[in-house]
Amino acid sequence: MPAPGRPVGGGPARVFSCQILAFTVSALFRTIVFVLAAAMVLFTALLLYADGHVPAGVPTEAIEYSPSQLVDALRAVDARGQVDLAELKKRHASLETFVASMAATSPDTRPAAFPTVESRLAYWLNAYHALVLLELLDTRSTTTSGWRAAFDTVPIGGRRWSRAAIYRQVLRQSGDARVFLSLFTGAKGRGVLDGAPFDPDSLNLQLDDAMRRFVRRGDHFALSGKTVKLSELFRAHRDDLLMALPEERKNVLQIVWAYLPESCEGEKAGCDTRGDLDRACGKRFEDCTLEYLPIDETLAIKN
Repeated sequence: MPAPGRPVGGGPARVFSCQILAFTVSALFRTIVFVLAAAMVLFTALLLYADGHVPAGVPTEAIEYSPSQLVDALRAVDARGQVDLAELKKRHASLETFVASMAATSPDTRPAAFPTVESRLAYWLNAYHALVLLELLDTRSTTTSGWRAAFDTVPIGGRRWSRAAIYRQVLRQSGDARVFLSLFTGAKGRGVLDGAPFDPDSLNLQLDDAMRRFVRRGDHFALSGKTVKLSELFRAHRDDLLMALPEERKNVLQIVWAYLPESCEGEKAGCDTRGDLDRACGKRFEDCTLEYLPIDETLAIKN
């Protein structure tokens, strides 16, 4: 029996405490919902920004698009594919002029100027490499930056593009697997940059040359007895590389073999040739073990 005169359940004070608790929980819940909603909006905005979906104004008095400006900037690249930063800084005006000229001119804004698959692919390859060189101009790091690749953007054809967006939306969808081993990201372990921009009329030959440069680097391919050491990029893009081969020749070493030299004449001393690969692995490349090498993300630069 409760004591005479004492309210059952705590009376008004307890009711008031429960009301305060309910109000506090409700306010906390609303705050959490608001924070989560704001985070989702911010995350979506970042995705749109990084993926090239943010619009950019097209200048009415734009600089005329001219790859010759990129030609001048690429004179900072040596025969080994390394970028001489001091030389690139001397030529920064040419690089910046080329990048600025893309603001109004792209396959999206002027499709008649890029009527073929080759002309469009060459445009985006040059755009990608120009953005890499821009990053290298003011880099303070010794390795590549995924953050800058995703969020450093420039206006191209009415949209803001990062090089990561160019890769995802255009280059990865090109249908040409040679692109994956031709892309220079600034790192030693990836594509080897040439001193000339890509040209629609010679694009096929240039992509083959880029594959040769990649395969003939000792840190991308090396024979050690019955072990073949390959860049991790070959494994990452294996399916794309093998897609064009007939079923009986679907072996990544078939791709490597195609871009090796017949002899070391004119090549670096001790190079590996097609014959070396045949002798080590057999004609069907079944006698070797593959070992994949990590990608060296150290910058391919000279200070």
